[in-house]
Amino acid sequence: MITMKRKPNLKIALLGMFGGMWQEYNPGCFLVGYKTYSEIKKRFPQAQIDIFAIQNKLSGKKIIKENKFGLMPINFFPRSAQLDLLKNISTKYDALIIGGDIVWGGDDVVADNDIFFVNCKNFFSSTKTKVLFNCVHTFYNNQTIKAMGEKFQQACVRASYVSVRTKAIQYRLRKLGIKQKINFVPDIVLDFNLNEFKKITLPPATTNKPKLGIAIRFKLVNELIETLKKIDLDKYEVYCFAYSQQYRNLETVKEIKKIFKNKFHYLEKYQDPIASFKLINNFDFLINDTFHGIIAATLQNVPFISLDVEPEKTSRKDQLLESLGIDKKWNIRIKYHDPKNATVMSEKINNLLNDKFEINKKKIKKSQKLIKKHFDTMERIIKS
Repeated sequence: MITMKRKPNLKIALLGMFGGMWQEYNPGCFLVGYKTYSEIKKRFPQAQIDIFAIQNKLSGKKIIKENKFGLMPINFFPRSAQLDLLKNISTKYDALIIGGDIVWGGDDVVADNDIFFVNCKNFFSSTKTKVLFNCVHTFYNNQTIKAMGEKFQQACVRASYVSVRTKAIQYRLRKLGIKQKINFVPDIVLDFNLNEFKKITLPPATTNKPKLGIAIRFKLVNELIETLKKIDLDKYEVYCFAYSQQYRNLETVKEIKKIFKNKFHYLEKYQDPIASFKLINNFDFLINDTFHGIIAATLQNVPFISLDVEPEKTSRKDQLLESLGIDKKWNIRIKYHDPKNATVMSEKINNLLNDKFEINKKKIKKSQKLIKKHFDTMERIIKS
């Protein structure tokens, strides 16, 4: 009798910022991780799937495991341990899926993390682990990316598959002379199925007026307060809520409460990431300043006004709206510390609240089709 040798189960590592920048569980970061984990688990039910996330404020070299919401166990590692972790992955895992979101840095929040560029000689010379870049993004612009060309070049050469979140980044990498195919894939959260999770309800309203939700970063609180004084909100039940801990939304809510007191409703606690997404479904209109907050509104057919502080001409939100067939007028471009902000915001918000908002559902479905194809491609590469 011939005994067939059993093929060992695949080992797949997911690597990103799935707990936010410093384990504060930014909703968008978490949902990028959970969507990726769900798709890979569905396609490789027998595989060992381990999730690793950077924690930029963690000291030492200890890895901390946490499954805060019971959806996926995350291994948080400090910056100081990233290259040791990468060496370990190169000896133990068959595939490494990196991202999505802004893992390729280029901002002023934290310095780039080399692990997301597989910038390690030991790893680069090893061929055991397939590398797949999962709808990643960078804030390096047309000029600043030139000095980083070698790092981006090396990452793409080592990869079996590269996908980026915007066409502007796709173009930028091609201009660097990178010969590997660079795939454009819309943000994968656009294909997230929110129906799997329970509905989140608001505190009861006192009238039947339309509900307006407001969640804005604390860094814009002064401009926001001045704006709220100038716009006509009498026809709305206004709910100020804390969507993102990364952007200190709860502090914004408390400052607004000091000024406007019982004129508005206040949700003075952070929800878990999925509840934050689901909560938006309760509103008839949303004012928000985050990329994934706008995606949450889009998926739940909630009209929105976006505030956009990204300095780059090709901002993520402008590109998102364009890809979904939504007029860019719904994305108000402002700059930090600009004395004109309150005037610009009040004038444009007043006008937009009386305008007709339209979402092109065909374009949403087109994006979702591309996302499904993206995960099918990664599955095929990992299996090959």
